[in-house]
Amino acid sequence: MPAEAHAGLRILAHGLPGLAEPLDPPALAAAHLLWAADVETLGPWRLKQDRFWLPERRQGADCIVCGVCSSTMDVARELVARGELGGFGSVISPAQRAGRGQLRRAWLSAPGNVLATLVCPPAQGLWNDLRPLVLGHLLAEALDEVCGGVRVKWPNDLLLDDKKIGGILVEERPGCILAGLGLNLAWAPREEDLRDGHGLAAGAFPAPRGVSGSLGLWLMLVNRLETGYRTLLETFTPSDFLMIFQSRLAWMGRRVLVCEGASVRYEARIRGVSAKGELVLDQDGREVLLLAGDVTPL
Repeated sequence: MPAEAHAGLRILAHGLPGLAEPLDPPALAAAHLLWAADVETLGPWRLKQDRFWLPERRQGADCIVCGVCSSTMDVARELVARGELGGFGSVISPAQRAGRGQLRRAWLSAPGNVLATLVCPPAQGLWNDLRPLVLGHLLAEALDEVCGGVRVKWPNDLLLDDKKIGGILVEERPGCILAGLGLNLAWAPREEDLRDGHGLAAGAFPAPRGVSGSLGLWLMLVNRLETGYRTLLETFTPSDFLMIFQSRLAWMGRRVLVCEGASVRYEARIRGVSAKGELVLDQDGREVLLLAGDVTPL
């Protein structure tokens, strides 16, 4: 069945065997106060064909809320394969058992945080390669309207006051491109919770006024992402975008510690991004283009 037949906000009542547990509005409300606010604001809810719980207040976004899952990336991939989720459709869950970030690192979270995956539409040429930067920029721009000072740590981590509040993981799967987002909203890992050798402390994004909870914030972000994405590709060239992106890039002009893999470490200064989206560094007068790696400020 095509995704359009299911478009709209809905709770996945029956779950997905091996991927996501069944869920209903009372169980969702019990996950955290922020989810309880969402359930109350959008309710009452009605069960349709024993498959989905639908809200009384219909939302335009194509978004599926699932129960505790392995990861929202896994659930989104399965729903795309079934034809139940299309471009700019998304999956969000109150908890994940095996969330992951860059380099397959475990993503620590807690109920109340935003744990979601967006199905990205296709793009042509260089836009496809720049997708991680585009998503990081658009999310930072949307969050910045709520709380100023949000920056992007290359390529697509989200920072506030030099603390990591969120991260984006883009994966290309057969038939789709998925972007997973973890955003600290109700909880941020303590220093002792983070992996050895982590570069930045974790922080939390302040819950915005006028938004019901975790789901309300995500629906707002998806709306901004879709509008911003279409506008960006219709209005600007990739070169134009990269100039805009640099205005939100963290630590421009500052010295950073660069880590390429487990053994290559050196100091350099951030100069910007290249025409292909690489991070441009100045290492004692020598230009270095970083395609993959990590940077932290000195």
